[in-house]
Amino acid sequence: MAIKIKIDLTGIGTIKGELNRIYAPLSADAILRKLPIILRGRFSFGSKAYWTLPGIEIYKGQNPKSVKNVEKGEIIYNPKTDELLIILENIEMPNKVNKIGKVSDNLEILLNAKNGLNTKISKAR
Repeated sequence: MAIKIKIDLTGIGTIKGELNRIYAPLSADAILRKLPIILRGRFSFGSKAYWTLPGIEIYKGQNPKSVKNVEKGEIIYNPKTDELLIILENIEMPNKVNKIGKVSDNLEILLNAKNGLNTKISKAR
């Protein structure tokens, strides 16, 4: 079952997406319980490969479906660093991560963001 979410980037716009329990139900459920989440986001170090929201504080580990290769538009949880990531290009992560969702539109507006931007994730109505 997919739950529709919206990701508000302060002063830039809104990204629509969905969280899906199929890949990592414990991680997805923990994030859904914390919604709405407001954190300061930043790009990956050295490139704009992903937008990260560090300190999500759900502390869930890997699961049998954890992967290293992620694709553009996916929303993932990194259990090693306890952060939520929105992937901006196809990459291989240094450790296994849990896929928890996908961005459905407006992904490109993230490229206009600056490090430290308030990012709010909430259920869409």
